[in-house]
Amino acid sequence: KMSDEATAAAAAAADSVRSGSGARPLGAPEQYTHSRAELLNDAVANKDTAFTHEERTALGIRGLLPPAVDTLEQQVARALAQCRAQGTDLDRYVYLQLLKERNQTVFFRLLTDNIVELTPIVYTPTVGAACQKFGAQFRVSSGMYFTLADRGHIRRMVDNWPRDIVDVIVVTDGSRILGLGDLGVHGMGIPIGKL
Repeated sequence: KMSDEATAAAAAAADSVRSGSGARPLGAPEQYTHSRAELLNDAVANKDTAFTHEERTALGIRGLLPPAVDTLEQQVARALAQCRAQGTDLDRYVYLQLLKERNQTVFFRLLTDNIVELTPIVYTPTVGAACQKFGAQFRVSSGMYFTLADRGHIRRMVDNWPRDIVDVIVVTDGSRILGLGDLGVHGMGIPIGKL
């Protein structure tokens, strides 16, 4: 488990990520440029049930979430219980990917607090099965796809990325994934898992 200092640092880092990524600056809801729907669908800015009543009122999302206000620790505990309740490792993988697409703060805190238990779910060995079934498991786009047909359009395509600040990228050609052979676009699970 994390110390109080590490917990405070993780919370501060999450707040920093939120305020530095075009998301709602904490304490300044009038500067938030997302619509209500965008806010609750922005995995970086969305705090789910951790939005205070005051934030919900100021941001126009009061009534769009259950009335209880939860701490990050409560959200992580609930997410861990929901993850463990999934029937298979592949189901747990899908659950965690959906959580990451909804609330990155909870996802990364859950992963950090339970690294030994969850690393085999988000990466090897489960990611191999996830890659083999990537098309059937696809729910939300989590990356960019370039083909030979895109030649001459790459710069414009890169400009389509929804965030202005990118700290790291992971690239794959989809071949030789974990000894499974050429999985093509299904190999996208590898860069997603690495991030």
